[in-house]
Amino acid sequence: MESVQGRIIASSEGDLEENHPVAASFSSSSTHSDEISTSSEVSQAIPHALIREQWQLVLGQEASMVDLQSAIELCRRLVLEYDEGSLERKWIVRHLVELRFRLREIQDVVEDPEGVAPPSTRVILGHHFVTRQLLNVSQKQFCDHCTGIIWSVVQASYICSDCSFCVHHKCLSSVLRVCAHVVATDRKLPTDDICPEVGLAEQKYKCAECSVPLTFTKLPWTEARLCDYSGLYFCPTCHWNNSSAIPARIVHNWDFTPRRVGRASLQELVLLHDKPVINLEELNPKLFVFVQKLAHVKKVRVDLFHMKKYLTECRLAGAEKLLDALPGARRYLMQSPEMYSVADLVAVESGVLQDFLTKIYDSFERHIRKCQICSGKGYLCEACGNNEVIFPFDDCSVPCRKCNSIFHRVCWLRKNQSCIKCIRLDKRRSQEDAS
Repeated sequence: MESVQGRIIASSEGDLEENHPVAASFSSSSTHSDEISTSSEVSQAIPHALIREQWQLVLGQEASMVDLQSAIELCRRLVLEYDEGSLERKWIVRHLVELRFRLREIQDVVEDPEGVAPPSTRVILGHHFVTRQLLNVSQKQFCDHCTGIIWSVVQASYICSDCSFCVHHKCLSSVLRVCAHVVATDRKLPTDDICPEVGLAEQKYKCAECSVPLTFTKLPWTEARLCDYSGLYFCPTCHWNNSSAIPARIVHNWDFTPRRVGRASLQELVLLHDKPVINLEELNPKLFVFVQKLAHVKKVRVDLFHMKKYLTECRLAGAEKLLDALPGARRYLMQSPEMYSVADLVAVESGVLQDFLTKIYDSFERHIRKCQICSGKGYLCEACGNNEVIFPFDDCSVPCRKCNSIFHRVCWLRKNQSCIKCIRLDKRRSQEDAS
């Protein structure tokens, strides 16, 4: 009977790896695929012919070792009762592999002497590991080191408080990946080059993280997966085919197409997603010419920068808490108009950032023009003598770069872009020097 079951399971191995991510990770280290990233999906429903045995086969996360062993024995008996290739047999084989995987994980916990009372915090390679709390038993969580499922009910596990690196307690001492927070802090810019691929020969045909040989001739062969962010090749254990927008492609090509990246790069990109570390004026100033939405956002941010000077000195604006419209984490949008984050650029492409900044701009402008304190700090154009009050954020105004006086744009051009106030101050200064 054991040999028959072995042939059945072996013949169905391809189907297992194709339809169930847990079975794929259990059968071979080279068969991890995109299903790992979608591990929270519910497995295929139980066939109607097996409804009577459902309460014995489908077990919850709180199932004990005895329950799993009983369910495995029942699957081994039922697999011989159905024809080869039938829907029922395929479901039983897939479920049998998952039950054996869960049983192995529980046995690892029992055999681990340190798993009974794990320490609360650990610091390894820059990671600040803390004990992972049980949040949702229905959602599967995979270990970032061995790609195995973390059974939160029976297993001790850790998570890095900086980069969200999850790991079994038994895998804690084997972690090889440096914390993404440390890497992101040391990296100056996330937009240096577009996929700086070095090639497998430079890596000596080994995984860039765990140094596992990337072979193509021996069986089972290990697939080499390219990370579009770092340009390095990884094994399926370190590269789960996750996808993300690449900052360098956005800055240089305005390309938001998601590309496949390794786990270490993905964690770094998640940390940098909301950080304003991209200076577009310095990296690619021509982008503002070709992308009109980006040029509009730049104009609004510069206007908000000028408005901030009025609102910070107005007690009425402080009482109305107008500046609270921009949360502290996004206050840089009007404090440093030249800096952008990846999230900002994505929001520019979707149009969300324009709408958000326009609403804030309208509320600020409404207050400044109606408030007696703010409107009293406006400017009068000396070139035309008009009594119209103008502000630096008006479309019709232009500032003098030397004395910061404000003029109508038409008047500024009519005076050959010469500031009347600067001329007057220079003449007065020369008279004082002569006397």
